[in-house]
Amino acid sequence: MATLKDVAKKAGVNISTASRALNGGLNISQETCDRVKQAAEALNYSPNLSARIMVGKGSRIIGCIVPEVDSNYFARIIFEIEKRLQSKGYFLMIANTQFNSEKEIAALNTFCQYNVDGIFLACTIHQDILDKFADPLKGKGIPLVLIEARLHSDDYNYIMIDDEAGITHAIAYLLERGYSRVGYLSDYILVDLRNDQFVAALRHNGLDPADNPIYTHKTMRFETAGYEMMKLALADPNRPDAFLAGYDDIAIGAMRAIDEAGLRIPEDIALIGNDNIREAPFLHKALTTLSPPLERMAELGVDLMISCVESNDTGIIHRIQLRPELIIRETT
Repeated sequence: MATLKDVAKKAGVNISTASRALNGGLNISQETCDRVKQAAEALNYSPNLSARIMVGKGSRIIGCIVPEVDSNYFARIIFEIEKRLQSKGYFLMIANTQFNSEKEIAALNTFCQYNVDGIFLACTIHQDILDKFADPLKGKGIPLVLIEARLHSDDYNYIMIDDEAGITHAIAYLLERGYSRVGYLSDYILVDLRNDQFVAALRHNGLDPADNPIYTHKTMRFETAGYEMMKLALADPNRPDAFLAGYDDIAIGAMRAIDEAGLRIPEDIALIGNDNIREAPFLHKALTTLSPPLERMAELGVDLMISCVESNDTGIIHRIQLRPELIIRETT
């Protein structure tokens, strides 16, 4: 079986250069990278990842702990992060936790056993989780970058979408359009993610939360939650004349309930989603929605991660907030 030394000899470079050429080509010319890769292919060389990990030379694998992979939002985050990591010679390993703190800890321990080079923790809702992460991460020297994590920490880099600013802007826009009461369509997960931002945004716009209700489905999510909660809202004779949805899938379900009730969007009820999913412009009424800058968030997150991994840049903690954009379409 060919070794890295054999590849280096055939390519006419030293072993260090051959290693870097096969692991992203950092500070290596394209011509040298191509020559080394051709030599590796000719010799049928396959790097022993387990051996690299055991001797602490880096796996070039980044772990990503996410609460779910079946929602458009997190699927896009994963896609954008992985695309940027691959361009830098890294690979992404994903753990799906279903918003469960015990599964988050299990994923962390698994990643640490694999000696991943870094870990992204996305959208955890468990404030105490970082205390449980601290010792394993410190012991392995593995950097952690928080993505959309609803935590308060001075010890880790994090990047957030400023949902409160986005919702505040959306409510102000509805009031300018002449709507007077704004309801919020939610689910049991959003209780810990976006409901508080809605209440704060109401107050920022001078509205009383008691007059602008939140409808939260306690067992269902996605379109079903939006459909059922809008039906509940429509049964109230004093219902709001505009609604924000916690995310676009909820808004889609709400649109079905509004249509079934014989009401018009936006003449009778205005509706704003959140996340700007791919389908939003192609619904029978193109959905007005808040569009989070996920590409920018992934770009910044990967840059922070690579800086920590390759330059050991841990002396400065970055706390970044990005504002969503209100995309106005036909439902308002």
